[in-house]
Amino acid sequence: MFLSRVALDLQRRDTVRALASPHVLHGAVEASFSGDDKEKRERSLWRIDHLGDLCYLLVLSKDAPHSAAIATQFGYADKDHVWETKCYQALLSGLKQGQVFRFRLRANPVRSSSAEKDPHTGRGKVFAHVTLEQQKAWLLSRAEAHGFTLADHTFDVVHTEWKKFRKAKGAGKEVSLRIADFEGKLAVANPELLKNTLTLGLGRAKSYGCGLLTIARERTLHDG
Repeated sequence: MFLSRVALDLQRRDTVRALASPHVLHGAVEASFSGDDKEKRERSLWRIDHLGDLCYLLVLSKDAPHSAAIATQFGYADKDHVWETKCYQALLSGLKQGQVFRFRLRANPVRSSSAEKDPHTGRGKVFAHVTLEQQKAWLLSRAEAHGFTLADHTFDVVHTEWKKFRKAKGAGKEVSLRIADFEGKLAVANPELLKNTLTLGLGRAKSYGCGLLTIARERTLHDG
């Protein structure tokens, strides 16, 4: 597995358009991998990270992507904002029960109602969790099944907003997603379950930049 990061130039019109329409970034991510058979290729996870004044596209994939293409389309022209790809396998293989990591997750917290049916699909309607309390409760309720534990006081929702867009310019049904960015600390409860979560994602709307959970060891004074 590889984790790649591309700095995005927020002064470029194409970048602003892509950030407003996640399907555009999804297409760019998919196009950054070799091969024509998309059905057989494992789908990658991706998300947008805002760190200070910088904005990044983060991609987790089985194969290393051709990030230069994304950087050319949405990134900076100068050499100070280069893209980078790192092997993620060492972190995945080293997971042990009881380890504590800092984590970041962009998710689409929702609930399904079997009592109310979608007239188009016949399935239960899906409703977004919109308050911070609902969103935190959503993640707390899914932690154990995904291989980790956390407490209400060890994480927060640091950002939440609606994303509304159409898959095709001026056409098609409008897609409405409530996204929530979670940050905090988690503890490894089941290494294999957590490994699956890290590689397969958590929750819905993965094509639209949700579901990618990343973890990192906390730095100490001894780490430099």
